Amino acid sequence: MSTEIVKQSFDLAAPQQAMQVAEILQRFVKEKKLTANIKGKEYPLVEAWCFAGSQLGLYPILIDCVDISSEKEIKYRAIVEIRKLSDDKIVSRGVAVCSNQEASKRAFDGYAICSMAQTRAEGKAFRMLLSWIMKAAGFEATPAEEMDFAKQPEPDFSDVPDEGERQLLRQLAYDSDLNAEEMEQAMTAIDLCSNYKTYEKIQNRLEVRAKPIDQIPNPNQKDISKHLKKSVQ
Repeated sequence: MSTEIVKQSFDLAAPQQAMQVAEILQRFVKEKKLTANIKGKEYPLVEAWCFAGSQLGLYPILIDCVDISSEKEIKYRAIVEIRKLSDDKIVSRGVAVCSNQEASKRAFDGYAICSMAQTRAEGKAFRMLLSWIMKAAGFEATPAEEMDFAKQPEPDFSDVPDEGERQLLRQLAYDSDLNAEEMEQAMTAIDLCSNYKTYEKIQNRLEVRAKPIDQIPNPNQKDISKHLKKSVQ
């Protein structure tokens, strides 16, 4: 990239010049890898937003950062303003918070929570003003630091019995000789079952308590097959 291009001064109020910034921004961000890929989309890091602002004669300034923590939570709120280098006029403001109650921040110390609140406020202040330029450059219009929640892996439910499988256990319970108290305990265990190891344990216990085939009203083919299998054994 030519350093002469980077040093040019652009005017946000001039659409043609703003589009030039978008082109420069696209090349710079890709070259420096200033995005976070979240679910297949490219979200610009705060450094990308700062670069876009610098091309338009804008700079961020921290106005306030307040500790709003409680006994159970470390939490900070920050305010950042965006000003013009030419006359120091305020053109945007961003307010953001960060907490160690967030899934990705639970191991963070206080200083890191404070720093992230400032970073988020900075990105948000630029986004309020330059989101359309970032979008024109081919990136998402939300700072990556605001998307921390989306970086968490999606929960894996592959080992959790589905409702149809739970219903099979309930049917085993209905066809068993459990008394009222045992039935209530069985139904609770089925509802709370969270993995197949527990599922099989419940299934085995219920099968042991199964009623004889002649005591099951309207037995289905599966019940009959089980009865025949036991008879053979």
